[in-house]
Amino acid sequence: MLFAALLNEEARGLAADGVDVIQFDEPAFNVYLQEAAGWGIEALHRAIDGIAATSAVHICYGYGIAANIAWKETLGSEWRQYEQFFPALAKSRIDQVSLECINSHVPMSVLKLLDGKDVLIGVIDVATDSIETPEQVAAVIAQAAEYVRPEKIVACTNCGMAPMRRDVALQKLYALTRGAALARERLA
Repeated sequence: MLFAALLNEEARGLAADGVDVIQFDEPAFNVYLQEAAGWGIEALHRAIDGIAATSAVHICYGYGIAANIAWKETLGSEWRQYEQFFPALAKSRIDQVSLECINSHVPMSVLKLLDGKDVLIGVIDVATDSIETPEQVAAVIAQAAEYVRPEKIVACTNCGMAPMRRDVALQKLYALTRGAALARERLA
């Protein structure tokens, strides 16, 4: 809770500077499942206390380090851990939930547990330099739309793109925008 209080101070400063959306990264929700539904939600609420900006939380299985990659290999072909705390997250005061979706082992059906939230659908894989096509992006959005109302879907990347080469990141973002436009046409 002390860390959440520090995040709240930073969030208040960002909101005062005019930031519209403040996203918190939560790297432990997929590991500490019981706790996530309790103190995890309480900590997020403490972090957004008094913030008028839209609040978001990014939850993913992580990237890059060997220990993380090895852990993910033990999870099997379907990663259903989110089912355990998504109902609590759906009842929380957080406005948006950001998730990795493309090339993920998380079944899209768990998205229905976030009813009422804006769901940021990761349609760009940040663990590879391979460039997605607009068709691939639109297909992931269409899958998500089976469980989330289309007007509640926001297309985004699976995670941050900071370690990626700039030219690759720009091509991926171009695919994201083209794919999102294609999905809007198809889902309208």
